[in-house]
Amino acid sequence: MSCIAFGCASLGSRVSQADGERAIARALDRGVTWFDVAPPYGDGHAEQLLGKSLGARRKDVVICSKFGISRPNVSFAAQVLRPLARRAVSLVPGLRQVARRSRGTGENTGIAPGEIEAWLDESLRQLGTDYLDVFAFHEPSLASVANGEMYGALQSLVAKGKIRAVSIAGPPEVLAAAASAGHSPDVVQFPDSPFDDAAGAVRGLPWGRAPLMVTHGVLGSGALQRLKSIDGAKQERLSAVARRWGVAGDRWEPESLLRFAFANNPSGLVLLSMFGERHLDANVAVAELGLKPGFVEEFQEILSEGGSGA
Repeated sequence: MSCIAFGCASLGSRVSQADGERAIARALDRGVTWFDVAPPYGDGHAEQLLGKSLGARRKDVVICSKFGISRPNVSFAAQVLRPLARRAVSLVPGLRQVARRSRGTGENTGIAPGEIEAWLDESLRQLGTDYLDVFAFHEPSLASVANGEMYGALQSLVAKGKIRAVSIAGPPEVLAAAASAGHSPDVVQFPDSPFDDAAGAVRGLPWGRAPLMVTHGVLGSGALQRLKSIDGAKQERLSAVARRWGVAGDRWEPESLLRFAFANNPSGLVLLSMFGERHLDANVAVAELGLKPGFVEEFQEILSEGGSGA
């Protein structure tokens, strides 16, 4: 299993089927074996497109899909205009944030234990497979994540051979509620950045059995903009640390964040979007560098000091 997870949130919306197929093929050839998807991703098309793109190679990979957030209702007009929107964003990258805000995201209306298998069956149909490697509770509430009946329903799906592992995908406070209720999922997925070190907090939760950790958001959750906005003196110190650890050039901020992500989750996976060949190559290159725990410690020590932008 690779230490990189391929995020499919844009597959079928911002990323076309053809571009997605090429990107997934490149990722497979580079050794990426974990693919993360969910019903609402890609305007509701990502699961189906991922299944088609993997084809016969499905048996060689891990697929994580989710339940709890529905597929969005995308109008026919929006579907027709989607290719034009992709073209506009490619010509004017600044429009990407506008497009992201206008995209359907699905609805989290709550789910009962007896409804989980129907969600799974629909995902299996969309993906064209008869099992899921990982099935994740998607952004659950504090009450539902502590509900033992939910885990009972999920374990019954494991017993049937329809899923192989149970996961929770949500913020650290949701994971803390699960751990405090005595539940130990096989996998947990949550955002992590050097500004909060969520991975350290999640590792310290009272799990009965330590879960595999999948972290995300180090580049897409505002951490990059926050790093760039730090005051000049502190930013120069961070840049010096980056150079000392071999991160040079005018892109030291994103590469530093990537290095943090991998080093801060050494036995898990880092979930990234990498539909562009350049992004894939950059992510794989950082992953292949090996762990640099000293870099993380120095970086976080500077960030934890008082001062503007910290």
